[in-house]
Amino acid sequence: MSTITVTASAPDIGAEITGTDLSEPLTAENRAAIGDAFDTYRLLVFRDQFLTVDQHVAFSEHFGRLEDFPDPKDMADGHKTVLRVTNIDRATNRLKPVDDPGHKSFTLGTSDWHIDSSFRTLPSKASMLYAIEMPTEGGDTMFADTTIAYDALPDARRRELERLVVIHDFEETRRRHGLPPRPPEVQAATPPARQPLIAQRDHDRRALFIGSHTAGIEGMEDAEGRALLDELKEFSTQPQFTYRHRWQPGDMVMFDNICVMHKAMPYDLYGARRLLHRTTVAGQAPLLAVQTA
Repeated sequence: MSTITVTASAPDIGAEITGTDLSEPLTAENRAAIGDAFDTYRLLVFRDQFLTVDQHVAFSEHFGRLEDFPDPKDMADGHKTVLRVTNIDRATNRLKPVDDPGHKSFTLGTSDWHIDSSFRTLPSKASMLYAIEMPTEGGDTMFADTTIAYDALPDARRRELERLVVIHDFEETRRRHGLPPRPPEVQAATPPARQPLIAQRDHDRRALFIGSHTAGIEGMEDAEGRALLDELKEFSTQPQFTYRHRWQPGDMVMFDNICVMHKAMPYDLYGARRLLHRTTVAGQAPLLAVQTA
């Protein structure tokens, strides 16, 4: 029998999980209970979890194969499946220069609404963010659920969006802010991908698959496509569709990587340290578009 407790943290998005120590192997019952809660709430919060990198990886692998991250300098302790989400230089343990092009691109990218790995041909199933060092002020993460946002759209608007295809490109943030591109070998590992604007999910649910990696909509002029994507982002990030997580060291947040956008909130980049580790469960199939008669 499962020992965990699931407590909804908001009417429609997120739940807190208690009664399990993620540093220990999950029982089959707890694995099933967490999976059921994930399907229901799409965002799960585990507090007071103090994990090694290996333990973080072991927990994440209960839910599928993990993605590799293409840039070695961003890997945690040499683990190619663990990304350092941070303003701390791994080699020196000092704060990264705010104007460094790579760090500036990272800061700009994570501070806008996005879906991790939406630029992959097989979009990711889930992300797990684990807090290690957090600022005393700021640095929260906002989450927005595009499943409940889609459900709130008028029927006519949903039908207008059903057949649209969006190009997702990791380079989009750099281009938008006039920053230099990533090295060719890194770009080659993550080329642009075509994705349906409306993703057909399990249990007859649908979600808007959008965020800052969107570079345009097929068949639309750039300005028209950008305007529509911006409109949908503004709609999906209204308070009734969002959750704000105020981090404490030891927090683990697991979220659905198809229908949950997120962004980092501002903090003192010049004087405060912020370090999280992220694992990402790889997708197994391309997104399904809405099937229409």
